[in-house]
Amino acid sequence: MQRNILRPATAGVAILVTIALVAFNIDRIGQEAIGQMPDATVARDLSDLLLHYAFLPRLAVSLLAGASLGLAGVLFQQVLQNPLAAPDTLAVSSGAQLALVIGVLMTPVFKAEHPVFLAMAGAFVAWGLIALLGTRRRSSTLTLILAGFIASFALGAVASLLVLLNQEYMTSLLIWGAGSLVQTDWEGVWTLGICLLPAIAIVAVLGRSLLIIGLGDQAAGNLGVSLRFAKPLLLALAVLLSASVVAVVGVIGFVGLAAPHLARVLGANAFKSRLIASPLAGAAIFTLVDQVLQAAPMEEVNALPTGAVTALIGAPVLILLLRQLPVVVLEGVEPAPLTARAPDRRLGSVFAVLAALLFATLAVALLVGRGPDGFYFGTAFDTGSIDWRLPRVVGSAAAGLALGVAGCLVQRLFANPMASPEILGIGGGVAVGLVVVLLISAQAGASLQFGGALAGAAVVTALVVILGGHRGFSPERLLLIGIAITALLNATTLLFLALGDPRIGQVLAWLSGSTYRVTPGLAFSVLGVALAVMACAMPLSRWLEILPFGPEVATSMGLPVAFARLVVVALTAMATAAAALIIGPMSFVGLLAPHLAAQTGLRRAWAQLCGAAVVGSALVVFADWIGRVIFAPTELPAGLLAVLIGASIVALASLPTPLRSRME
Repeated sequence: MQRNILRPATAGVAILVTIALVAFNIDRIGQEAIGQMPDATVARDLSDLLLHYAFLPRLAVSLLAGASLGLAGVLFQQVLQNPLAAPDTLAVSSGAQLALVIGVLMTPVFKAEHPVFLAMAGAFVAWGLIALLGTRRRSSTLTLILAGFIASFALGAVASLLVLLNQEYMTSLLIWGAGSLVQTDWEGVWTLGICLLPAIAIVAVLGRSLLIIGLGDQAAGNLGVSLRFAKPLLLALAVLLSASVVAVVGVIGFVGLAAPHLARVLGANAFKSRLIASPLAGAAIFTLVDQVLQAAPMEEVNALPTGAVTALIGAPVLILLLRQLPVVVLEGVEPAPLTARAPDRRLGSVFAVLAALLFATLAVALLVGRGPDGFYFGTAFDTGSIDWRLPRVVGSAAAGLALGVAGCLVQRLFANPMASPEILGIGGGVAVGLVVVLLISAQAGASLQFGGALAGAAVVTALVVILGGHRGFSPERLLLIGIAITALLNATTLLFLALGDPRIGQVLAWLSGSTYRVTPGLAFSVLGVALAVMACAMPLSRWLEILPFGPEVATSMGLPVAFARLVVVALTAMATAAAALIIGPMSFVGLLAPHLAAQTGLRRAWAQLCGAAVVGSALVVFADWIGRVIFAPTELPAGLLAVLIGASIVALASLPTPLRSRME
């Protein structure tokens, strides 16, 4: 009873605080106008101008954008029957952002006059990519969210690459991409209103269909209700709402995911009440954060992008609410029968081919370069160039090896071939550690930067272990924790970049995975960590064979499930952190390498680990060589190229084949 009373009381207090902040900010606008203009009449005119063309449009945009994301989030979650579905996790926001970035760089006039059309095009293309990757196997909830991560990384990599290649637009694109609410007229309000109001009307008309969707397709068929047109229409509405927000204010992280869950925590358990409460919760979250920023006494705080700050605040809140949220059950893949496997006589030849491939890649990366007169062999042109390339080649190979092993571990932990090390947020921890060091000391050297990166990885790993251990490191809980931590860390990094610090280029280059500053000491240190993780993982091959079959089967076979998952998470974190020091926090290598190894016939745990290590090394070395040789004199980062290469292969190979069937 007490908890039921506290829930509406909490919501009421938040509303009252927001109203008080709005009144305070309106009064402050008048006071500032009087301070700037001694003449009372001129001050009043200036105050009215700021109020009607800056403050009130911003207030209206914050309410409409938050409501749009809240409604989009609840529509995604209800139609897809997926508690983690949101514009962020399904890459819809990333697709809209990329389309607008392309518009800024290629067709600025069209982008300025028709931003919603560009954002819609990008959002629907991104959703189509998700459908391609995640729905071929009946839209398993786990596979769908992992497909969203894949698409987000790929689209974000393209956007980052475009920003790096167009330095003159860097600061403005970063501020807009972090979700800036600064307004100078009412155009954004009209854009959001034109999209939101018809969507509300359509949802009201299709309310019964939405309720039936929650019962499942089979129940709908038994009731004689066809959802053939209702589902696509409702999903299109959710995509449209998400795209409109990105077009007006940029990417707003976390609101679409958090608002429906916050509504549920506050007591909106029935879907009808949640359908109303989620947009209200989204509007309240976004408006409250924006009003707090405007009321802050420091101008530096006033200038912070509201979207990034919202994610920065909302992520820890969701982490704290994990114990109160309903248990998230993610549909996995059907377990395959445990059958005896005959030894594969082709393993020797497969390993020989992979070893030859790695050797050839290393040789090309070391010996083949490009100068003013075209391609050349290092030994013939300048033997000193080999010494310059060696740390980069060794570092790339070590990072690929670490990610290949980490990817194999995490895919068997999640029992899904679309899982990748990035979902644990360890790479983001490395990025934040580096940013913190740069904020503390502008003259931080390489050793101090790497120390901060390692500290960030250690903190995130500790968080994952502490929070994930509450329910025995279940894959569902780990995924939710990873989403929250990733949103938190991305918001922290975006805030740093959006502040206009002169070290933006340095941080962006590192985040994108450039190996330009890799030293011999760092390269061989990462290689040592990667080999140590692999040596520790090899004796665990029996665990890795059993874990994908679920906790019940594993327990019946005498496997300590919670301890085994803890060990796998710890090894994955170590390998991911080490690799991120070389090629940045995001890469498809951990996703792709185990899959390619399995395609060659290396399906047993120990064989797949070895194959993924070799394939991962070759992929990263090849991406680094492509970036510094093929595009010379421009150098493209290995991390971004690895993402693009991996995304292309993933799209062509259409990965959603269940891991358990691969292991038969």
